[in-house]
Amino acid sequence: MTAPACLLGIDVGGTAVKVGLFGTDGTLLGRYEAPIQVATPRPGWAEIDPRRWYEAIAAGVRQVLRQGDIDADRVAGIGLSNMIGTMAPLDAAGEPLCPAVAYYDTRSVSEAAWMLQQAPRLPQITGNRVIPGNTSLASILWLQRNEAGACSRAATYAQTNTLLFAWLTGERRVDWTNASFMGVFDYRTLDWSPDLASALGFDLRQLAPVHPPHSTAFLLPRAAADLGLPSGIPVALGGVDGAMTSLGVGAIEVGDAFDASGTSEMIAVCLGQPLVCPELLGRWHVVPGRWNLIGAISTPGASLQWFRDRLFAPGSREAPQQLYAAMSAEAAVSPPGANGVVFLPHMMGERAPIWDPHARGMFFGLSLGTRRGDLVRAVMEGAAYAMRQLIELIEGYSGITLGRIVTVGGAARNPLWRQIKADVWGVELVYPSVRDAAALGAALTAGVGAGIYQDYREAVQRGGALGGNVTYPDPARHEAYERSYAVYRQLYPALADVMRFAAEGEKEERS
Repeated sequence: MTAPACLLGIDVGGTAVKVGLFGTDGTLLGRYEAPIQVATPRPGWAEIDPRRWYEAIAAGVRQVLRQGDIDADRVAGIGLSNMIGTMAPLDAAGEPLCPAVAYYDTRSVSEAAWMLQQAPRLPQITGNRVIPGNTSLASILWLQRNEAGACSRAATYAQTNTLLFAWLTGERRVDWTNASFMGVFDYRTLDWSPDLASALGFDLRQLAPVHPPHSTAFLLPRAAADLGLPSGIPVALGGVDGAMTSLGVGAIEVGDAFDASGTSEMIAVCLGQPLVCPELLGRWHVVPGRWNLIGAISTPGASLQWFRDRLFAPGSREAPQQLYAAMSAEAAVSPPGANGVVFLPHMMGERAPIWDPHARGMFFGLSLGTRRGDLVRAVMEGAAYAMRQLIELIEGYSGITLGRIVTVGGAARNPLWRQIKADVWGVELVYPSVRDAAALGAALTAGVGAGIYQDYREAVQRGGALGGNVTYPDPARHEAYERSYAVYRQLYPALADVMRFAAEGEKEERS
């Protein structure tokens, strides 16, 4: 009797690589996670060495096979998931020429402004704003102007899934969920825009051709040896982690919504047609005929990690899980509203809805009575306030009330943070049993590409993470948060000019 097939999902995020091995029914057979060091050589910069991704993926695939006691011949497909926007130039052999510029890198402010000056209709064509770091072409232009030596040898400017796909298969491709955030993608044609490229003086031959997320190519012998797998396994191109997460948790029908929180956080709702909104992002779903309207903030999870490492327990050798548990225990003693402390989570600039690379984090409302637990709770609440503002925008533009949201990611594993979000948002939060929904979505995409599932709906029905534990909002706590949320809404507008002034001063000091 032939052993059942398995699927690998690889998820490369802002600070970690995750590998999941799944049965075709969605059962988790093995899991691996490795942190990835992010270099910040200057304020606003965030760089990652792609070789660390390769090393972590290779180690992860071998480990999950051992965990599940799975023969490598049973792996029927590999799927990819990656963070938004992050990009590196590749030479003709597919090797990175410099570190990848992460999506939360804000060095390309001038390039982003120049793009809009040259092509004012760019947001209408792409369906998205031009954002330093988040819009890959802004980072490309910065590299071309400041790293001419590396760029002179660039054959392809590759977003993360293009880079990984080239390493694994030797093929040069990009899917439409990643292409949506390049800055020259026409969402109506699902292809690169020659008009935008002409206006920006950019050669489209330096970008990979656009393919569907489930398109596949075969695993190369060299990459197969790195991973401990047989060559010839179909590798699916996959897509951005938000798209893979929505597939993994079964958010594929109109009105379905999900929240994904890790280093960054995003909230998305499925629509039946494109809707372009100035404060929000948008892209096609992996499922044909579905559009995702998206709000995303940059550093909520990173803010809590910063507090842990710099203020709560600097230099501690305790396991991160133990430190987070201790932080949550202190935060739980603080009441809703954190005894008057409000936190702005804009630690590396901010995306939706303010789109300001000069925005910065802050604690407001400190007093001599403020306790450490108040600060921890304020960090959690600040992220919840930021996301509530995005939920209100999504509801206003789409006309859909989000009364039930699936939540996944690192923050979702924290019961206190889940309750804070449910109370601040006034919605039911469903926490599915799957720990890594993006990796599962990537594995399901591989299953579609390999022909194991007829289409994405069958993949979700057979292998998706449907249902889960529900956190209900408390009406009294929801009411208690109203004043603190109102304070949050006023803080950034009151301080935006000061933040810009301070950022300009930092630039003058560096120059």
